[in-house]
Amino acid sequence: MKKYTLFFVFLFAGMLRVSATHNIAGEITLVCTGGYTYEALITTYTNSQSNADRCDLTLDWGDGTQTVLTRFGGNMTGCGCTSPVTCGFDLTPVGYPNTQRNTYKGSHTYSGPATYTLIMIDPNRIAGIDNIQNSVNTPFVIKTVLTVNPFIGCNSTPYFTTVPLDKACVNHCFYHNPGAVDPENDSLSYSIGAVLDTLGNPMTQPTLFAMPDAPCNTTTGFPHGGGGVMTIDPVTGDLSWCSPGCQGKFNVAVFVHEWKKIGNVPVEVSVVEREMEIDVATCNNNNPVIPNLPDLCVDAGTTLNFNFQVTDPDVADLIEITAYGTAVNATPPATVSPNATGVYNAQPVNVSFNWLTNCDNVRLQPYSVVIKARDNDPQVQLLDIESFNITVVSPGPQVLTAVPSGTSMNLNWSVNPCNPTYNPLIGYKIYRKTGPSGWVPAQCETGVPAYTGFIHIGTVTGVNSTSFIDNNGGAGLTPGVNYCYRVHAYFLDAAMSYASPEACNELRREVPVISHVDVVTTGISDIIGVSWFNPIGDTLNFDTIQNPGPYQLRIYRSPGPNMSISQGTLITTLTSNTFAALPDTFTDNGLVTVSQDYSYRIAFFANNGNDSIGSSHSASSVFLQAASSDNAVTLAWSENVPWTNFLFEIYRDDPGLPVLYSLVGTTAQHTYKDSNLVNGSTYCYYVRSLGSYFNPLLPDTLYNRSQQLCAVPQDLTPPCPPQLGVNSDCFNYNNQLQWINPMNLNCGTDDVVSYNIWYTPTEGGPWQLLATVGNAADTMFTQLGLTSVAGCYAVTALDTFNNQSAYSNIVCVDNCPEYILPNVFTPDADGTNDFFIPFPFRYIESIDLKIFDRWGVLIFETTDPAIKWNGRDMTTNKLCTDGVYYYICTVNEIRLEGIVPRQISGFFHLFSKDNSGPF
Repeated sequence: MKKYTLFFVFLFAGMLRVSATHNIAGEITLVCTGGYTYEALITTYTNSQSNADRCDLTLDWGDGTQTVLTRFGGNMTGCGCTSPVTCGFDLTPVGYPNTQRNTYKGSHTYSGPATYTLIMIDPNRIAGIDNIQNSVNTPFVIKTVLTVNPFIGCNSTPYFTTVPLDKACVNHCFYHNPGAVDPENDSLSYSIGAVLDTLGNPMTQPTLFAMPDAPCNTTTGFPHGGGGVMTIDPVTGDLSWCSPGCQGKFNVAVFVHEWKKIGNVPVEVSVVEREMEIDVATCNNNNPVIPNLPDLCVDAGTTLNFNFQVTDPDVADLIEITAYGTAVNATPPATVSPNATGVYNAQPVNVSFNWLTNCDNVRLQPYSVVIKARDNDPQVQLLDIESFNITVVSPGPQVLTAVPSGTSMNLNWSVNPCNPTYNPLIGYKIYRKTGPSGWVPAQCETGVPAYTGFIHIGTVTGVNSTSFIDNNGGAGLTPGVNYCYRVHAYFLDAAMSYASPEACNELRREVPVISHVDVVTTGISDIIGVSWFNPIGDTLNFDTIQNPGPYQLRIYRSPGPNMSISQGTLITTLTSNTFAALPDTFTDNGLVTVSQDYSYRIAFFANNGNDSIGSSHSASSVFLQAASSDNAVTLAWSENVPWTNFLFEIYRDDPGLPVLYSLVGTTAQHTYKDSNLVNGSTYCYYVRSLGSYFNPLLPDTLYNRSQQLCAVPQDLTPPCPPQLGVNSDCFNYNNQLQWINPMNLNCGTDDVVSYNIWYTPTEGGPWQLLATVGNAADTMFTQLGLTSVAGCYAVTALDTFNNQSAYSNIVCVDNCPEYILPNVFTPDADGTNDFFIPFPFRYIESIDLKIFDRWGVLIFETTDPAIKWNGRDMTTNKLCTDGVYYYICTVNEIRLEGIVPRQISGFFHLFSKDNSGPF
């Protein structure tokens, strides 16, 4: 009875294993229900004719716990639940008879933040999958990686809107899109790879698994691929396989990666692995063709509509059009017509797309649209897929005003037209630029890009926070400057609206506007000319009735480029009884401009100096510096001025000519390299700046000169290092070095005159100057008669100014030591072989040799590599008797790393006529 029972158990297990072909495809998705609690949904696609119908599945949550999840959808036969109302209903995907979808749900609460790997393992997979070794006995494994973190909130994984089953034809391109949608509108990316083993790792290739596009070699058995090239677009998820070359069933893992921004850094927060199956058959059919549909942008509140045609090379085929994606699922949804599963349309199919957007559609992440066209071929229905994205952009504030107040500008704007319900407006960002920009935002160009010249000066939060005071960070704005502003809204997900219209204005002109700090002369008793624009005398700017004269202009000076509104030494006071007669220039004498820059400001007083009206901003002279190099001088300059310098002119006085400066270059930068000069000659320079307040009431261009500065070009640039090679002749005791002249390396070196050769006997040791080669054309050096060829070499090149290059590549060579002892010698005084000596040896520093008789008695020892033993006992001086003698020897070899000991041992025969020894 026991034997029968045991046989029955094994027989049943065998029957289950043979007939339990079951899993085809599936995935695990998760919905966050609050805090650290998640609801898992396992979806599997199985063979409905299999005995292995699962009423429940076990899910490993990745934290050491497991839960049995019961099925609530699919075929309920035998699972204790038969009512479609309470259990759901069987879903057979269109075109896949004998296939059912099963769904299993379960909830779990994690203990805290971490990254968890959820895995479901089912022992039964369908048979006959070509790219999986013995697929029927290979467990079916799906997994999802989830990051639980309070910084990313209650996050759900992406889910899928298409089934992971598809069909393809031999020699025809195959297209598929998983139709992934993220509930939080996070960014998604896609990849493909091997299906998983029971540890959740990719199966071993190529022994256990082959990618579907692996070579189509059916003669080698399983696993094998179908040939062609399979790729997936990492952005859209469009999978293409062009083209499978043999028929069969092929599985592949599609990975959907979910990304959130944490602190403006993209962070991967989940990865859903979906295993799908592609059934490739031989058929006489062609794919439908959808035209290329570009990514689009639409303003919220407007309608996006367009039409396109879908055709098929097989003109008799009818075409089914379906559409999916986040735009199709939006509120209100985008509509595609026709769009119906199982409805086939005659060619050409005229497809219309229409979407009436609103403010609730505004978000940073584009909306996806996937159009799928499938023909009605009776064998295998082929398809084409076209994906495109739609970005919905919010209009910006429609009105912006800028009103001056003292040294500030008061900005006000209208409330932004859009404040999405699920992506609320957070606030507004404010930008400033000197002078009008003329910028008109392009379609979908949101925010204020840096290339426009605007700089971000402030942010306010709140939908109704529609004002901002620009006081230049507390430093005050500059009179005379035409300030222009833009504002845009920003939203919870970092989306930005279009920029507002541009608003420009300037402060009231009630204080002087400094315009020139011009170095007139450099040398003896240097001069700087200072100029300014006086206030405007009217009721909108400076009211001369309320502020009577006499008037004073007090000129302050400070060394260096930085001077605050309260700094500086008063150097002169200019007085005028009338406002109209106020001076606007001053000449400052007795300066030293060659080594010092100066800043100036002008303070304005009324009522005979008793009433302080205010001060101009400070402005510094342009200060020039020069650095000499080989046949060149590099100029650099700096200045601190309240206007904007937009161009610099470089003037040079050449050596040997009368003092006559000429324009040699222009730049918008603060550096300039003057090349092709003569080393050792003196060149003098000054820089003239061109600037503007961009104010139509002021001159268009302001010119200011730097001090004059002279420099002498000289070669301070070392040559490039040579390229070295070493040919070592170990047997003949010589090393030959050969290198490439840097002038032949196309590295900019043109004046090599000699070389230094460097050597160190050990690797990493200090360099020693071995030799100098005085001819640049001589690129070879040979060392002959060396006692050791071991060592490292490098070469440096020297130019006409004795600049030395870096070391060349270091080349190290080693000795080839040899030390061999004979196996016989005859100390019989016949003049032949009378001494025990080694064969000719090389590169040996010393030895430690000990010779023993057959009883282990020490007979002889030496440290001399030549040995020269005469066969006599070192204690008795008697000739040793004939016989076998043994030796051990430490041979100290001269090597690159130093003295390296090597152990040798052996024996030899001694033959002599004198047998009076101790043997």
